[in-house]
Amino acid sequence: MKHTLKRQIVGLLTCIVVGSAALADEATQIRAELGQMADDFVHFRRMQGFYHEMPLAEAYRWQDEMVQFMRPTMGEVVGYKTGGHDPGPGFPTFPPEGIRGYILSGMLREDGTTIRVEDSKAGFLEADFAFRVGDASINTADSDLDILAALDAIVPFAEIPDPYYEPGTRSVNGTVVADMGSRMSFTGEPIPIGSSPAWLKRIDTFKFAVLDEHDTVIQSGSMKGWYEPIQVVRWLRNQLRESGKRLEPGQLLSLGNIGIIRQLHEGSPRGPAYQSSQFRLEYYGLRDNGRPATVTINIDR
Repeated sequence: MKHTLKRQIVGLLTCIVVGSAALADEATQIRAELGQMADDFVHFRRMQGFYHEMPLAEAYRWQDEMVQFMRPTMGEVVGYKTGGHDPGPGFPTFPPEGIRGYILSGMLREDGTTIRVEDSKAGFLEADFAFRVGDASINTADSDLDILAALDAIVPFAEIPDPYYEPGTRSVNGTVVADMGSRMSFTGEPIPIGSSPAWLKRIDTFKFAVLDEHDTVIQSGSMKGWYEPIQVVRWLRNQLRESGKRLEPGQLLSLGNIGIIRQLHEGSPRGPAYQSSQFRLEYYGLRDNGRPATVTINIDR
């Protein structure tokens, strides 16, 4: 009996050691893959797919490591972005409840920056919306007004994501660990905001449009019926908190697209390439003086 018990204990310990070694080997392999993905992305090479099955929380932990690989080139963390909270067609490589990624300082471009089509490989022009954190109380804020009080500005925000993968290899976990393929973000002049029911209504119902260099409206819409910005902030805050992260004053929170996306490159499955030399996003109804808030991406043709 004693010998049988001893053999069982030895067998169990052997399994633990072997299992631990296998996990360590897998972690080493994943780390190497992420280092290669980061190097490929910053050097405009196609990223390989991420073929590891794991819980979403673990994929986010690997996203943290991916960002560490990218920081020497792409800069420090200056905020977070999210997507998948609008009523439009969902992205099959986003988790159904939404996705979260980092904004790094090297991704940011000033309003009016000129880019070339060659500055991305699979990039597209995306009209977004962002807030700036004003107070650390956002981490524990309960009501919508409490969350709004912890934000100090709306920041006009447009983006060029660049999900440049080997064809057919993109996955949900791969999109998470690759930080959503974030390449460039463009910010306009911040608009100070208040924390009142009137401001909540203003934020939930403002209108917007994208115009070209001839002031021609490319597409327009309203935040009403799209997504409620404060609810997306709440989701992002909660997701970060579950991941052991806290928001800090000054960080940007990009809430995802507001329904106006245009391709930069020919041959995209999303549609024809955008031909104009400017993509100017305007928000209406957020400034007391009636002037639109804007952010502009110029395209060198």
